[in-house]
This record gives sequence, structure tokens and C-alpha cells, in this order.
Amino acid sequence: MINRIKICFLFLIVNIIVVSCKKDTPPLIPQGSITSGKRLIVCNEGGFGNHNAGISIYDPTNNSTVINAYTTANPTQTLGDVLQSVTAFNEKYYFVVNNSGKVIVCDKNFVRLATIGGFTSPRYIQVVRDNKAYVSNLVLPNNPNQTNYIQVLNITTNTISKSIRIDGWTEQMVQAYDKVYIANQNKKYVYVIDATTDNLDSIYVGATNACIVKDVNEKIWVSCNADAVNNVSAKLVRINPVSNSVDTSISLNTSQNSISRLCINGDGTTLYYLMKDVYKIDINSTVCPTTGIITQGSHTFYGLCIDPADETIYVSDAVDYNSNGKLYRYQANANYVGVYTVGIIPGFMLMD
Repeated sequence: MINRIKICFLFLIVNIIVVSCKKDTPPLIPQGSITSGKRLIVCNEGGFGNHNAGISIYDPTNNSTVINAYTTANPTQTLGDVLQSVTAFNEKYYFVVNNSGKVIVCDKNFVRLATIGGFTSPRYIQVVRDNKAYVSNLVLPNNPNQTNYIQVLNITTNTISKSIRIDGWTEQMVQAYDKVYIANQNKKYVYVIDATTDNLDSIYVGATNACIVKDVNEKIWVSCNADAVNNVSAKLVRINPVSNSVDTSISLNTSQNSISRLCINGDGTTLYYLMKDVYKIDINSTVCPTTGIITQGSHTFYGLCIDPADETIYVSDAVDYNSNGKLYRYQANANYVGVYTVGIIPGFMLMD
């Protein structure tokens, strides 16, 4: 009888410990399904050369995730090697797979509709007409003269229709006044293409540049890279697209670090950028912020996206660049909301 009492007492203690442990465990984020409606699309680059790129989805309405939406929708296919970016247009997604040299076209359920080949190392797509888009490209190491092209894509036939020579590593693009402005990682110019004639022009900005967005006044903001060797600070430059000239330059007061992601809120009035920490600056400011609104700490911040509807801030964490990454969610006031598991090396993000 005494032994039975001891056993019962022991089971009671174990149950108390188990219940206590359960209370201390954070709630699991539910695995969602591929549904239409508002969602954050996360481009997981995957390991270079491993052909394990993927697409993750975060559904803010249901607070759920799908870690690999492409494989779920296309069970017998792989996306490819290094998923660089995605563009949404006419109920379709255009996924740019950099190291595989292709663009994969999917429907809203991520089912593959077409694969567009013929690229060497594509980066971003800018749709300029219902049937026309530009594709930027990375300069490859075996190209000593930095000869490169913007490819013109016919998105009706899903074929490359022509090429426009632009030397250097072309990056993000944005359109204003029927002109497309193109950042360049190798040249101290922002290049400009007339979207009707494909004629080329350029604007000297004094530094190589990577990220580009458009504000509420149709003005173009460019992130110019730091030059540590020559002690040149990173800066934000604003271009007036009417005159095609620089009208504002804001030093970021560091020659050791450059902006890796530049975003703008839905109203087009506030810039957000990633430079290890997350920073925020009004488009009417003349000086840069001295501290970030979200600090990187021990994380490896890699991607940044701002919800245009409510200014929710999403920051991705590449962790160790080998295992699944993390997605951090913050309110517009930078208060932490939650963390979610996504795929390997989560980079470019799109709220759709």
C-alpha cells in the first residue's frame, strides 16, 4: 500500500513537471496552406550550387507559414539554384533564379506555368508594359570588360526579344515618367532606359549603387555604396526624374558599411533600409538617423520588407547560411511581434 502511494505520488510529480514544461514552451506556429489573399512571399536563395532554392509564405491573417510553397505546388520539380527575387503582375509571379539563369512563371497557387531561359545570371524584373519587362543581370568573373545587358522580355510569349547593352552589374529597377531607372554595382551611374524606345541614358551619382525605390513625389531614391579604401561614406541619393539630375544627397556617415536592402512604406513617405540594423528616415529629412529602430544583435539580418497597408516590418535572418532561416515580425513602432521558420537564406520578400 505504501509503495502504491509512493508510485502515485511519483506520477503526480512527473505530471506537474510535464505540465510546467508545456507552459514554458512557446506556441507552435501553424503550418498553413497555399491560399490566395494577403501573404508575404519569401524568396529563399538556398545554398549556392546546391539547387535547393525555395519559396516560403507567411499568412498574417491566420498567422501561419508554408516553408516550401513551390515544392508543395510542384511535387516533382525543383525551383533551381539561388532564388534572387520575385515580381507579381497580372495574377502571375515571376521568380528570378539567378545561378540557374532562368525565370519561372507561376500562377497565384505557385503552380509553374512556364520557364524562360536564355539568361546568364538574372537579378530582377521590372514590368514596363502589359507585354514587356526588363531583366537586370550580374557580371560574371570571366567577363573582364564588364560587358553586360538588360534583357527585354516579352511576357506574352515568355521569350527574350532583345538586349540593351549596359556595362557593369545591373541590379534593382524602378519606373517613373515612362523611364526605367537601374542601379549598377560596378559603375558610379544610375542608368535610364526610355520604356518606349529602349534608348539609354545615365545619371552620375558618384558611387556604385544597389537599391532603388520611388517615393510619393515620383522621385527616385538610390543607395550608394561606401568605399572604405578611399574613405567615402555610403549615402542616399535622390533623383528628380523630370530633370534626370540628383537633387538631394544624404551621407550615412560610414565608409565601412553599405545598405543591403532599401524599402519604402505604402504612402511613399518613409524610407526603411538595412545596414546590419534596420533604419528609418522620412523622405524630407536632410540628415541620416544615428541609431537603428531594430538592432541586429546576434542575428544575421538579410532581408527587409514593409507591409504597404499597415507598415508592419518584416526582417529575415539567414542564421548560418546552411539551415532554415527565420522571419521576424515587428509592428510599425518596431515592437516585436513574433518569429517564424522559413527556408534556407531568406532574402528578397514581397507582400502581395
